[in-house]
Amino acid sequence: MNQIEEIKAKVDIVEIISQSVNLKPAGRNLKGLCPFHSEKTPSFMVSPELQIFKCFGCGKSGDVITFLQEYERMDFGEALEHLAQIAGVKLEGQKYSPDESIKRKIYEINAAAKFFYHFLLTKHESGKKALEYAHSRGLDQKIIEKFGLGFSPLKPDALANYLIKKKNYTKDELLQTGIFFTSQYSGRQELLDRFYGRLIFPLLDHRENIVSFAGRLIPGYFKDEDKRGKYINGPDTPAYHKSYNLYGLWLTKEEIRKKDKAVLVEGELDLISSWKAGVKNIVAIKGTALTQEQIQLIKRFASNLTFSLDADFAGDQAALRCVTMADKEGLDMTAVVLPKGVKDPDDLARLDPKKLIKVVEKAIPIWDFVINNAVQRNGTDTPQGKKNVLRTVLPILTQIDNQVVKEDYLKKLSQTLNTSSQAVMSEAQKTIVSAPKKAKANILSEPQEPQDKQDILEEYVLSLIMLSGKPQNYLENLEFDNFLVDRIYKELKKYLKKNKKFSSSAFLSFLSEELKPKLEKMFFVWGDDEGTNLDRELKKIITELERVKLKKKLNLLSAQISESEESGKDIKKNKNNKSLEKLQAEFSDLADQLSRLDDN
Repeated sequence: MNQIEEIKAKVDIVEIISQSVNLKPAGRNLKGLCPFHSEKTPSFMVSPELQIFKCFGCGKSGDVITFLQEYERMDFGEALEHLAQIAGVKLEGQKYSPDESIKRKIYEINAAAKFFYHFLLTKHESGKKALEYAHSRGLDQKIIEKFGLGFSPLKPDALANYLIKKKNYTKDELLQTGIFFTSQYSGRQELLDRFYGRLIFPLLDHRENIVSFAGRLIPGYFKDEDKRGKYINGPDTPAYHKSYNLYGLWLTKEEIRKKDKAVLVEGELDLISSWKAGVKNIVAIKGTALTQEQIQLIKRFASNLTFSLDADFAGDQAALRCVTMADKEGLDMTAVVLPKGVKDPDDLARLDPKKLIKVVEKAIPIWDFVINNAVQRNGTDTPQGKKNVLRTVLPILTQIDNQVVKEDYLKKLSQTLNTSSQAVMSEAQKTIVSAPKKAKANILSEPQEPQDKQDILEEYVLSLIMLSGKPQNYLENLEFDNFLVDRIYKELKKYLKKNKKFSSSAFLSFLSEELKPKLEKMFFVWGDDEGTNLDRELKKIITELERVKLKKKLNLLSAQISESEESGKDIKKNKNNKSLEKLQAEFSDLADQLSRLDDN
């Protein structure tokens, strides 16, 4: 057994997947809502016996390593290392793909850069002004340590020199991190730090890898600071994708899971100030619009989402569209109403921490928030104001996934505008009709191969034999006409000659790649039959299988007799009639046997 097989044998796929998916028993298997596509009826199955998963909605399938690769977006090596830690297996001679090696090197360099930045902010004279600014924003020493904050010096080649001369990294390796760009400096082409002269926020993914950095302009450092962006973020790299990342999740995910709610803010300082004030179940985005990937990431940890964004959120159509996406993903949403005169959660957290906690607790349903803000911005005293409210609100309300909720809020909108429900419903219908038709999601049910009754019975017989755990007790005198079932049956006999004990997962590994999908499907389809009286059920199904086979032969002979009668071949006809009589007698005998079994 190699190390990969050893690790897979020592971890339980059910335990790993259950951390992310609510699984419920379905016979010998477990079932839940697929984490890879939106659905309301569970089609995601996990087999404890085969140690595999399969979604019969979107088609995703695989073992525990595949799940981590698909769900956590880990590379193969990352997934293997993660499982090795759980299994208590020390990996030896682990080789990484080129892509994996690049990501690991970026993480390594980023960790060294974080140390450099943090040292300059907290221990070096060059970071004194930056530290004073951090303190003025309410970032005390405990917060600076907790979030690993740092400072990039005004000398833009300082970090590159440190990493090359002290840590022996190459220029090419440094460029892959996204921290640096190449430009003229001191009369020659140099690697320069894109964050120089800024307060540094390390960006960690939810697995605590340092994937990138963000930098905040420090007032008074640059004469042309009005031309420089207040915040800059690292570009996408092999290790960092902005649309997949949520700031702070590495620290707050357990609190989010515990409360089943994520509070969403914009930017690092909003998160840090809110976290310090006591809102611990919190994450931050860049800008006011959530991506589909970020929504799905939140959904892994909570089913409720509270928007605590700045005052511009309500008027940002891109941000409001993300509300529709989150609704489609099944998240229940609320929104924080900030007090008048307060710009964002960071302001409120520093002015009145207790007030922030209260407004978060009193967040209102997101659809009320959308209506209320549209009314505040446009008024309802004039026909134009009402028209503007409808123009803002209807594209959002008409996309509500739950039809009852949608109808309730359309009625509420009509009451708010002091107009008839019929008029609002009519305008809503126009909005739906005029909306661009979206291409259907490319999530197709797995194609079902046509099966006749004999194929189904043969699959069922072989499945029951394997599900018994002791297939060697049931393998005598069986014949299968289905090509794939017969091949699996023959491979099973070969496997049992080499192995005294039967293991479903080991047998799956023993099979060739072309036979594995068939076996997996059989286990998922027939795995609901736990608790069946196996001996009785097998006798019954084998008898039924023989009966079906005989009936096929009878139909074939009947066709041949009809053909011979038409052609006048009486000699052949008489011979076939005798065969037919014999088969009819056998068929009648088997029917009697089946009837007796049914009566027991």
